[in-house]
Amino acid sequence: MRPFLILSAAVALMWSSATAAQQAELLHSDLPLWRPGDAGVSPRAFTNPETFGCAHRLKLGIWRFDARGEDEGDPIWYRLTNYGMMHCWMNVAEGSDHDTFGSSRPAFLVELGSAGGRELWALQLGARPGSEYLLLARSPAEGPIGQFDVLQRDCTRRQLRQGEPLDILITRYCGINSKHELVAMARRMAKLPPLGRMRFHGLPPDSDDDE
Repeated sequence: MRPFLILSAAVALMWSSATAAQQAELLHSDLPLWRPGDAGVSPRAFTNPETFGCAHRLKLGIWRFDARGEDEGDPIWYRLTNYGMMHCWMNVAEGSDHDTFGSSRPAFLVELGSAGGRELWALQLGARPGSEYLLLARSPAEGPIGQFDVLQRDCTRRQLRQGEPLDILITRYCGINSKHELVAMARRMAKLPPLGRMRFHGLPPDSDDDE
């Protein structure tokens, strides 16, 4: 019997500023805060007498993000795909519908602990120049992960980076340059209503990925 841990090299999610739901602060670190092999980071490499590869708990395929409240708008779609079997990271592509996606980015899913009875997670997106972060939470449950609450991102004045807007393009972002800062923000945001919810939607028609 195969373990429920997915034997794959990558799975991914991504966040952009294309819709009203994405007006929350962008979290960015000058250099990636976590690396493969760090505690709580996946995909992670494994080997046994029968096989080897990369393991994670996320479902592969199409995911859908729906914002809540005043930020509610069109859903954002994500395609989660594998990179390979030798090097363990994730890839993600974002699209305006469940059939059309742009270029992908590498990513890692990071366990941040728990707060208020819920698990806290971060999705680390990109490697150069630096990484962006999506804060996530879920109720503890066994089996592959198919749903997250997406947490708000309330930047402090000290963390805020802001230049002049470029026409209607936003230049503001939140500079987070330590694990401690990011975990502290996740714990604060877990006390607030979530920004929205991200759910596994299904496998793409042309996919032969393992779920």
